[in-house]
Amino acid sequence: MAKPDGKTDSTDKDTKQNILDATVDLIREEGFRCITLRSIAARAETNLALVNYYYGSKEKLFGDAVKQLMATFDDAFKVLEDTSLPPKERLKLFFKRYIVNLGRYPGMARQMLDQRHHIMGSHDEYAKYSKLMRIERILDALGEITGEQDRDKLMMMNMQIYGAIVFPVIMVSSLPKEREDLQQIFRLAPLEEQIDGLFELYFHKYH
Repeated sequence: MAKPDGKTDSTDKDTKQNILDATVDLIREEGFRCITLRSIAARAETNLALVNYYYGSKEKLFGDAVKQLMATFDDAFKVLEDTSLPPKERLKLFFKRYIVNLGRYPGMARQMLDQRHHIMGSHDEYAKYSKLMRIERILDALGEITGEQDRDKLMMMNMQIYGAIVFPVIMVSSLPKEREDLQQIFRLAPLEEQIDGLFELYFHKYH
């Protein structure tokens, strides 16, 4: 299948990466809501037909952009590799850094949820996502804390904790900025206080 601009395949990889890099830059600057395929094409200095050729849809392009952005969260993910820290402290520090990083990219948490059908619907995509998110490391830490060995139960714990920490961030970030009344009602406690309180409740029987 010929490309819309008639260029040779030798430039495929560079052009596709330029489009992805342009998308990531726009997400960092403007968040997800303000970005269009046309604005991405303009930033990448290419045409709209090529954006559609390489990615097919805005959803697919945003999904790849989220993965590239997540790869920049090394300061959070590296904590999970530090076995010199007690497992509970590893998880606390991971989630604190993870949420701080999410806050740098408006709408990323929502976009990650929007991509769940794509990730969960493909074994290969889930394997990539699991490796990227260091899920096995998280499950290992949960196993150390609780003594649980059943991976399905550990995954359930992971989903519960992740949801309890990330969902409030998504909810608050979705509130209209002009609605100060809602902003006051749903005002979150400081991040460290939220996570410490959750862990105290969730793991109280494992002291």
